[in-house]
Amino acid sequence: MFPFMRFDRPGPGVDPNAPRKKGFARWAEVSGRDFGAFWISGFIALLVMIPYFLGMYFAVESHLLLALAAACLVGGMLAGPFWSALADTLLRSLRDEPLMWSYSWREALRKNRRQSLLPGVLYALVYGAQYFILRHVSPGGPGMLILVLLLVGAVVTTGFFLWMWALIPLFDQPFLSIAKNALLLTLAHPLSTLGGALLCLAYLGAALVFSPVSMLVVVITNLWLPLSGGFMAIYRHLDRTFDLENAIRDLHERQAEEYAASQKDDGPKDQ
Repeated sequence: MFPFMRFDRPGPGVDPNAPRKKGFARWAEVSGRDFGAFWISGFIALLVMIPYFLGMYFAVESHLLLALAAACLVGGMLAGPFWSALADTLLRSLRDEPLMWSYSWREALRKNRRQSLLPGVLYALVYGAQYFILRHVSPGGPGMLILVLLLVGAVVTTGFFLWMWALIPLFDQPFLSIAKNALLLTLAHPLSTLGGALLCLAYLGAALVFSPVSMLVVVITNLWLPLSGGFMAIYRHLDRTFDLENAIRDLHERQAEEYAASQKDDGPKDQ
C-alpha cells in the first residue's frame, strides 16, 4: 500500500533509538512494514466468516430467530480462533516484535483456540442480533428510537470487543476474567475506546454504503485495516496498564536463557 515509504529499514541520519512515531504516522509505519502478515491474517479471518454471513442472510430473509442463533453459534465458534490469531499478529507488530508469521500465527491459533470460542460466539450473537433488528425496523416513527439505540449499542459493544480481542492473545484467563477486564478498561479509557470503535464502524459503514464496489477494496483491507486502527487507539493504554512490552521482553529473555542452558546441558559430554 505504501511502495514509496520504506519503514522496514532506517534511512540516512535516522537514529535507531529515536522515539516511536505517533498517530497516523505510526499506523502507516507498522502497516507498511508488516502488510503481508496483516493481509493474509485478515483475509483468512474474513474467509472463515463466510458461514456466518450466509447464516445471517438466511436468518434475515426467513425471519427465523432459530436460524439466527444457529448462525451465531456455528459462525462464532469458527471465526473466534482466527480473530484471535489476527489480533496476535497486529499486537506483535505494534510492539515491534519480529514477525515470523507462519510460526507465530499457527502458535496463536493453537494456544487461543479454546479460549476464543465463547468470545467468538458472543461477538457473533451481539452483532447478529443488532443486524437482525435493524433489518426488521422501519425508519421513521417509533423505529427511529430503535435505530438510535442500535447505533449507540454498536459503538459501545465495538469498544468492548476491541479490548476483549486485544486481551485474549495476551493472557491465558477464563472468559469471565477477560470480559471483566475488557469492561473495566472500556470504562477507564472512554475516549480512546470511542475513537477505536468509531474507526471500526466507519470502515464497516463505508463498505456497506459503497457496496458492491467497495468489495474490491475489502479484498485488500479485509479485517486487518479496521482492527489495526482500533488497536492503535487503545494500545498506549494497554501497554501502560500491564507494562506489556517490558513484561514480554523479559519473558523472551528468560526463554532464550532457558533454551541456551538446555542446549548446553544436552551438549556432547566427555567419555
